[in-house]
Amino acid sequence: MSSNPAAITQIEKAGFKLIRDVLRTAGLRGVEAEASSDMKRDALIFLTSEFRDGVRTKASLLEALTRRSRPSTVGARFGRSSKEYAIDRWRDEGGR
Repeated sequence: MSSNPAAITQIEKAGFKLIRDVLRTAGLRGVEAEASSDMKRDALIFLTSEFRDGVRTKASLLEALTRRSRPSTVGARFGRSSKEYAIDRWRDEGGR
């Protein structure tokens, strides 16, 4: 492994460029994106984590994002736990 800071910086720049491209393709980046700021942020955090875990292609990152967003509720799509979802549902149904 190289200890050259320039090489490390280059990898980081390329990675962030890839993540931005994936977010744009998924409709989560750019002026036209209709997603909420929270959803965009959560997607960015998720993709950054996936990239650090070794997912390094656009197709693989898009697939990971798609798998993550399959649940039907927005909150569940990007990181809310089932416990948080259950509490919110309980409150919505009249819980105190």
